[in-house]
Amino acid sequence: MTKYSDEFQLRLVMEVESGQSITVVARAHGIPKKNLQRWVSIYEHGGIEQLLLKKQHYSQEFKISAIEYRWQHHLSYRQAAAELEIPNEGTLYQWEKRYLEMGSAGLQATKKGRPPKMPKKSEKLKRNLTREQELEAENAQLRMENAYLKKLNALVQERIARESGKKRLPSTN
Repeated sequence: MTKYSDEFQLRLVMEVESGQSITVVARAHGIPKKNLQRWVSIYEHGGIEQLLLKKQHYSQEFKISAIEYRWQHHLSYRQAAAELEIPNEGTLYQWEKRYLEMGSAGLQATKKGRPPKMPKKSEKLKRNLTREQELEAENAQLRMENAYLKKLNALVQERIARESGKKRLPSTN
């Protein structure tokens, strides 16, 4: 979720477009000047649609071409981001940093989030089992169940024997 609503951003950009300075508008509304500069730049290059555009997913090829475009035209991150319609110049900076550290492999999309605790069992493996393998797996499962039930029965018998020994009354001889 963004910190500033679309309406708020648009209202401030319109104040700047009407002739007020970025510094005055930013101070009046208590926001960082850089944020307002970025919004105005996005608005000037892409219009209202670009200003309201959120969360994009970019291909590896686009990221590389954006970095090379910035280098070839000797642009600042803000200028390049505005011309390429990237909402935040920090995004372009991060791409360039990863590109310089790891090459083009650093710009590949990566899976985000916490990995699952247990990997999902592949259905292909289940389908590829032969009839003999299925029977062997079922046999192993039945052996485990049988061993479990035998152990459970032994524990129950032991408990019954222990409890019946406690309940015996001492002889009155």
